[in-house]
Amino acid sequence: MSVASSRSRIPGAVNGYEARWEPHNTERQLRILRAAVELLEEKPLGADVPVLEIAKRAGVAKSVVYRQFSGREDLDRRIRSYLIDDLGSVLDAQLDVSSGSVREIITRTVRAVADWMGDHPNLTAFARNGPPAGGPDSVDAISSLKIRISERSRELIEAIARIVGVDAAALEPVPFAVVTMVEGVLAAWVADPGTNRTRAEVVADLADYAWYVLDGTARTVGASVDPDRELAEVVAGLREGGI
Repeated sequence: MSVASSRSRIPGAVNGYEARWEPHNTERQLRILRAAVELLEEKPLGADVPVLEIAKRAGVAKSVVYRQFSGREDLDRRIRSYLIDDLGSVLDAQLDVSSGSVREIITRTVRAVADWMGDHPNLTAFARNGPPAGGPDSVDAISSLKIRISERSRELIEAIARIVGVDAAALEPVPFAVVTMVEGVLAAWVADPGTNRTRAEVVADLADYAWYVLDGTARTVGASVDPDRELAEVVAGLREGGI
């Protein structure tokens, strides 16, 4: 599969993502990372991708790869960062609370994860196999992304809680619990070649489960939310005490 032609925004097709890397990375580094991602996609799940093959695909000498990266471990970490930053940028866009109902925001976010993991199982497995650049050795790239998305979601929840005047403490564990549930179920679904459940069915179920958790937690702080109203309207109603 060509990286540039991938529908689900695999690295190399994300202009905003690459722009963020430009101050810190050369065009040659990006070419090497894109080549590595393409080869990971093409090979059998779990197969090794030698540095020499990456160099050939990138159109550079093997020695150039080792001048751009301090070693194979550094290269692998940078590849993982490249991957999870791409998926992270997709999820940030889907978590935009300025548009859509609560149910729509949840569903489109879960669908984005399902699309990425379902369309790119090799990349998901590679990201799960080790840490990203700059991360601790004990935390793999997927777990690092889960933490990042949980923190982003918590910030959104806390901002809404401040607006409507409720204590956000009870809501604090919710984002990580929901993110972990979604990722775990999707990982099992992707790994099961005999599954008879479609992607749409899994997404719909997970969106419902996530809503049940959020709804139950909201009720503990005295808030009743209509999941099919625009979130902006819901927040306004809660602030005015009308919901």
